[in-house]
Amino acid sequence: MKKIILLISLALMSWGASYAQNDLSAALKQVSASGKFDTLIYYGVDFSRVRINDAPKISKNAVYSQAYPPSWIAYVEKEMPPDVYVRNMLQFRNFIYKQQDIFHASVAVSPKFITGYDNSIPPDTLTAMIAKYSLQAKSGLGLVLIPELFSKPQETAYTWVVFFDVKSRKILYKAKTTGKCAHMGYTAHWASGVVDGFENFANH
Repeated sequence: MKKIILLISLALMSWGASYAQNDLSAALKQVSASGKFDTLIYYGVDFSRVRINDAPKISKNAVYSQAYPPSWIAYVEKEMPPDVYVRNMLQFRNFIYKQQDIFHASVAVSPKFITGYDNSIPPDTLTAMIAKYSLQAKSGLGLVLIPELFSKPQETAYTWVVFFDVKSRKILYKAKTTGKCAHMGYTAHWASGVVDGFENFANH
């Protein structure tokens, strides 16, 4: 019995440690250990790899894949104003918002992005996405939010928060966040989950 209790305790401690690391303070600590960055460039949200588990809407793929990614970006900008909310949250001396650098890539979702099942983005795909960005800046710390899955059965958005070295494109920290989707309409419903996920990450 004592052995079972010990094993459960160790498992809980391990889970707690890994969960505690999935937050902004842990991210900035890990980034700082990789080098000194005076400038943070926030590239906004890249929806290019998102999938939506919403089988009844599969017939809307062609229309929705064109209409909604730009609307989601606009919603996130409105709910998390980069020069107010994100700047204050990250507290870097120099802060730049450059969604336009990746805009065309970030709205280029698959024309079959609505499916009837859950989906995940492999870590090596995240690396490839960052490497392919055409960025104006040559140095600094980059931050991008990469939604992975909008799940209708769970009413949840899963989004990667990725910090990377702009010069080398090396990912310095990544964490998957979850956010609840509780609004009406396809724009606010799913984009609100991205916002909620980042707020959970930043305020944990």
